[in-house]
Amino acid sequence: MTDLRVLPLGTPAALAIRNIRIAWSVALVFVLVTTLWPRLSIGSGESPIDKLIHAAAFGVLAALFVYTRWLRSLWWSLLFMIAVAALDEALQMIPQLGRSADFDDWGADVVGIAIALSFCMAARPVGVGASRLIGQRRSIAADLLFVQPTAWLHLLTVAALGFAAGAPLGVLLDSWFIRKGPQPWQYGFIGGMLGMAVGVHALWEAGVRARVRRATSEQPCLACGASWPLTAPAAAVADLGTEFSNTTAPATNHCTRCGTPRRATDWAPIAPLQASAELGACLLPILLSTVALVVLSVTFITIVTTLRLRSDFVLRVDTWYQMLPTDARILGDIATVAFIGACGLAACRRRIAARVDQCGASCLGCGFDLRATTPTAIAGTCHECGGGFVRIATATPSALPEPTA
Repeated sequence: MTDLRVLPLGTPAALAIRNIRIAWSVALVFVLVTTLWPRLSIGSGESPIDKLIHAAAFGVLAALFVYTRWLRSLWWSLLFMIAVAALDEALQMIPQLGRSADFDDWGADVVGIAIALSFCMAARPVGVGASRLIGQRRSIAADLLFVQPTAWLHLLTVAALGFAAGAPLGVLLDSWFIRKGPQPWQYGFIGGMLGMAVGVHALWEAGVRARVRRATSEQPCLACGASWPLTAPAAAVADLGTEFSNTTAPATNHCTRCGTPRRATDWAPIAPLQASAELGACLLPILLSTVALVVLSVTFITIVTTLRLRSDFVLRVDTWYQMLPTDARILGDIATVAFIGACGLAACRRRIAARVDQCGASCLGCGFDLRATTPTAIAGTCHECGGGFVRIATATPSALPEPTA
């Protein structure tokens, strides 16, 4: 992600960062007002959901804060958000508010922050060639979406609809399968949050892909998102390579707003990875994540069952765990699944990126061996299916890795 400090004001990337910072500030004020509201009580003794709300609220805040780009390191972002959560709890000690600081609430905040940042870490850019280029295109497409107020409105609308659709499903799940007692609010809230996440992610992915397709024809700067002036002399077209000789090229090889050099591969067409290849790359991480979750659960249950009456330490830990509120125990289960899922997601993305980076050796669309195909520039077209490919950081075809099946 580009730092706002090096972006010219008024560029799409700078405007996107500004909008995200405004959204984070508004969300922070909303959370603080809600948590500091005098004598506010949510849920009941039989079905508390305040820990789940704490985790969800600060998880969303943490995810938004990463994209404000105030801090470049995820670890510093983690520490900052933990400090914000601690400040929120400390402010509740003001006598006039009729509230009290709760270490368990702060722990729920930290869990939500850690879950959000674990997925942000799993979604970091991966790869060194074509996959990194595709990531840059998606990043600038996302910035172009964040500039539009209608995109924020659509995301909020879908989030509300997703919560409204998911909450009843969570209640039905509790009633039909789990049956742990009167907990409709807890599983309704979980279902609503899952529905919200699925809806927002689906809309976001559709919007980014549509914006990438549109940007492919507009070819904005990958650093700041500014449009290139499309009145090129013949010399500028020649500098970009004959692969672009039949397309409209920019009048300059440097962005007029931020000065970033334009490369021939910036918006060169790349064939999409086959669905079977993408699924094959994800099968092993998904299998290992599932096995890890099952093994961890069975191990924990076995240890508690066999050692509870033999070890005072295990007995004290189990007693403490059973005394936790129901929503806190549910949050612990969610955190375990989320952390393992984030590790699996990171592994999937690395394996897919490794396959995409080989697009100069074998076509991503049909698998055709491209090592004997020498493009005029560093971007070419597959002779078998017509899909595009790029070669980055590979000087000659002989230096390319062997194509994989």
